[in-house]
Amino acid sequence: MSLQSARKGNSADRRPLTSKLSKLCSAALFCVAGSFLAMPAAHADQLERVKDRGKLIVGIRNDYVPFGYIDEKGKNVGFEVDLARAVAKDLFGSEDAIEFVPVVASNRIEFLNAGRIDVIFATLGVNEERRKVIDFTEYYYMMAGMVLLAPKDATYAKWDDIRGKKICGSQGNLYNRMLTEKFGADLVLFTGTSEIYNAFETGRCDAIAYDGPNLNMKVTEPGWKEKYKIALDTIDYVPIAGGLRKGEPAFTAAVNKAIIKAEAAGIMVKGEESYHLGKSDYVVKRAEEAKAKM
Repeated sequence: MSLQSARKGNSADRRPLTSKLSKLCSAALFCVAGSFLAMPAAHADQLERVKDRGKLIVGIRNDYVPFGYIDEKGKNVGFEVDLARAVAKDLFGSEDAIEFVPVVASNRIEFLNAGRIDVIFATLGVNEERRKVIDFTEYYYMMAGMVLLAPKDATYAKWDDIRGKKICGSQGNLYNRMLTEKFGADLVLFTGTSEIYNAFETGRCDAIAYDGPNLNMKVTEPGWKEKYKIALDTIDYVPIAGGLRKGEPAFTAAVNKAIIKAEAAGIMVKGEESYHLGKSDYVVKRAEEAKAKM
């Protein structure tokens, strides 16, 4: 074979290879470009995803009277359940366009950021540590604080008196650090309220440090009101809000709007009454402010 022939042969051999490489490179570039073009669609706006799905998925408590629990008919009820249904009604026109996912204090934020739920309505206290990983609804629909439930013969006069005491509480509660670091409590933590109550009644702890609305109701129940009392009043008040994933402004705005409508309609004021939470100035004020925005 002559050099010229060899050159021709090599050139001929290279053409298909060059053509293939060109096609592969074009395809690769197309795929890369296509992937960038597809990214917004893959990460569709959450409001669109929720609307397309046709229902709101809410992280709710199902063991926490009066905020979220199961009634004798097996239905989800409670102060925050009513709020969640109101949000679903505003988004879809029906309060039944909703799915409830039971959460506890220790897993509710994890469930939210993993995409298992759209929003948290589960006595979520607002603080800066949580704000680093989630967003809150703009409108805090309630204020709540921690109280201490103890036997009637207990002599707690101030929160410092719990130092060294075994105190039953909830995993993930924002007061836990204060109880241990400031007041020196020996915390015994559980995921659910039934576990907390059982541990206390069976003598595994000296008292319960938990959310005021819940313990104030618990201490009125038969079998409890005869033996126990609220030994220390609210340690501090924190705002309670809904929890939302970061970076979803349209969905956040829609939920905020729905909360305002619920407050303006008196759902929260009526909820405090029907669930025996007492009448709080904060919730009444929020309702008046919401009406003015409508």
